[in-house]
Amino acid sequence: MRFVLCIVVAALLPASALAQQKGGAPMSVASTQAAAAKGDQNAAAALAMTTSQETCMSGCESRGYPKHQCVSACRPGLCHPGGEQPYCVK
Repeated sequence: MRFVLCIVVAALLPASALAQQKGGAPMSVASTQAAAAKGDQNAAAALAMTTSQETCMSGCESRGYPKHQCVSACRPGLCHPGGEQPYCVK
């Protein structure tokens, strides 16, 4: 039962927590814009999915992530193009 629960939780993780774990190092908005201009589809998707810091923090914390991890992932001006769901924080 715990194993199944872990799989379900992993499937529902927010991009903010996954981005740091999935090998996609966070990038600045300027770097992400430059990558998108060069044709990087993940960077373009991250820019299209820009969210506020407050919304990012709320979503991260509501899913049970430690506050320090949410604070790190939800810093303004940071983009996570390497996550399952790329996003930027304004």
